[in-house]
Amino acid sequence: MFALIKKDIIFTKKWILLSVVYAVVATWLIMHEGATNILFTFFLVPFFVTSLPFTKIMSIEDNSDTRDFIRRLLVSKYLVVFSRAVFILFMLLISSISLFVIQTIGFNVVYNTDMLIKIASIILIFLLYFMLQLGVFYKYSYHASQSILVIISFAVIVLGFITENIDLVKYFKNFDWSILLFIMAIINVVVYFIDTKLYAGK
Repeated sequence: MFALIKKDIIFTKKWILLSVVYAVVATWLIMHEGATNILFTFFLVPFFVTSLPFTKIMSIEDNSDTRDFIRRLLVSKYLVVFSRAVFILFMLLISSISLFVIQTIGFNVVYNTDMLIKIASIILIFLLYFMLQLGVFYKYSYHASQSILVIISFAVIVLGFITENIDLVKYFKNFDWSILLFIMAIINVVVYFIDTKLYAGK
């Protein structure tokens, strides 16, 4: 499993470096707009930081020769998919740690327990997104997996129109993020096993 993770890092080290640079620059620029953007950076930065190397990996593996080579390795389907989930989490955590360091040192941000729970929930939401994308990749192809972003973007736009006259800030003010954290953890486990089935059936 560690060999697979190492492979992903080696193949995408240039993109990982670019992603970290992006995380630093984007966070600095966003935070200069105001301290109220703290949580927003955790929605924006980890997504793009993880997307670059992750999509690069899928594009590399989007051919029968590479898939056949990976299947010849003495590694179970569970470890193959798990190693990919670990890589995704690695990128999400790298970007989040970068945010912590920049915001703490550069902008004197202090994180409380509630904020940390929200950030953990956001990380699991993004993990779910990338695991869904991975499942589509295993089932169909790299290009098909990119349609997930289009579908989600469309859903967000539609949801925006539906909730246009609803005070979401008031609704989420007392929202228990720990419940969302728990739900996201369970859904991610379920999607992981679905991905293993899709990988085995490819």
